[in-house]
Amino acid sequence: MNVNDLSININLSMRTMIGIFIALLAMVCATFLYVVWQWHSDWGLAHDKPEPISTITTPDTMNKIISSISGEHLFGQSLNKLGDMPITNLQLSVTGIVKVETEQSHSVSKAYISIAGQPSKIYQLGDHLPYGVRVYEITSDAVILENDGHLEKLLLPREHLKFKPKTKGRL
Repeated sequence: MNVNDLSININLSMRTMIGIFIALLAMVCATFLYVVWQWHSDWGLAHDKPEPISTITTPDTMNKIISSISGEHLFGQSLNKLGDMPITNLQLSVTGIVKVETEQSHSVSKAYISIAGQPSKIYQLGDHLPYGVRVYEITSDAVILENDGHLEKLLLPREHLKFKPKTKGRL
């Protein structure tokens, strides 16, 4: 086998080669312009100063805010009544919970939740699940969901262990 037999003979006219060169040059220029434009918009997002927060100056606005305080939960909602919370009817199931408390009492707990029988995914506080629900709290035996402004409980299923009775003669 000869090396000359493996070569490909391409006979292009000078006009065709100039056309290919111009097309490649145009693609390189378009890519360069796009990169510069994208960099400029990213730089603008990173270096823009935030708008100043407006202050409340009118007495009417102040009175509206003060009157609305009575209907709010100033110190949050208590979770010590977990037994009174309804169990969710959504097609969700908890397959595992990793409950971790840090020294600063920030919870970094994770919950493994399966949606409609699919493989489990990992969720943490504040994550949004399908059906418009959000993970509100993760306890050692349940995940508390916020569903349309109401709290619902998604329990971790527990399997009861069954022990076989001891048989004589075996250790």
